[in-house]
Amino acid sequence: MGLNLHVQGRIGGGTVIVARGDLDYGVADRFRACVEQALQPPPGALYVDLRLVTFVDSSGLGALVSAHKLAERAGSRLVLESPSEALLRTLRTAGLVTLFGLPPA
Repeated sequence: MGLNLHVQGRIGGGTVIVARGDLDYGVADRFRACVEQALQPPPGALYVDLRLVTFVDSSGLGALVSAHKLAERAGSRLVLESPSEALLRTLRTAGLVTLFGLPPA
C-alpha cells in the first residue's frame, strides 16, 4: 500500500506528522527523512498520528525508534498519537511502550 505522510502545525504548538498506510521496509527511510525535516527547527513536541497506519514491520519499528532518538537529539519530544490496538500489541511485544510513554497494557 505504501505510506502517505503529511506534516502540519498543531494548535497549541508542536508539529504533527499524519501517517497513512504501511510503515515498513520500503518506506522506513522516507519516514525518517520526514521526521528530520519536521524537526527543523525543533518544535517543542513532534506528534506522529498513527490512526491511519495499517501495518508496521520491524523496519517500521526501527524507524519509530530512530524518530524518537532524532527528536531527543533535537531537544524535542516524540509523541505517538492514536496507535491502533494491533500496533500497541506490537510495541508491547517489542518492549517499546516505555520508550514512547504508552500504557503497558
